[in-house]
Amino acid sequence: MSDNTQPENSINWDAKEFTHHEKTLVWYIVFTLIAIGLIVYSILSGSILTMVTFGLIVLLGFLFSHRQPRVMPHSLTSSGIILGDTIIPYKNIKSFWIIYEPPQVKTLNIETTAYLNRHVTIQLGDQDPVPVKLFLKKYLPEDLNRDESFVDIIQRHLKI
Repeated sequence: MSDNTQPENSINWDAKEFTHHEKTLVWYIVFTLIAIGLIVYSILSGSILTMVTFGLIVLLGFLFSHRQPRVMPHSLTSSGIILGDTIIPYKNIKSFWIIYEPPQVKTLNIETTAYLNRHVTIQLGDQDPVPVKLFLKKYLPEDLNRDESFVDIIQRHLKI
């Protein structure tokens, strides 16, 4: 007789590394107007450093807006969270929270101890959030007071 109360040793799913939004003509027009504004300002300021900085921001913004997300394997194990080839041990994670508002937002979010990239957003894809939550609560505190970050909200609304 098998014991159905035993927790799974891991939860695995595949999901895109980020949400990609198709760009409309309006998006391109607004992006172009902002880019022109930044470049004109940098020319009027007469600062070479400002020109180079704004030029790089415009170029990188355009390149990143066209980047297609990879589908990556995600795993929750007894030792940490695995995102593709990256392992984040639980000792490096302060807390987690799940935002589940389908179809727009289905994410697992973690706050790490890292100085840079402190907040990590992990796409849940088609993964049911309930087993994820129950599994992680064995290893990490859940932050029930957290919501979607301001940056994530802006990115979703601007379709960046």
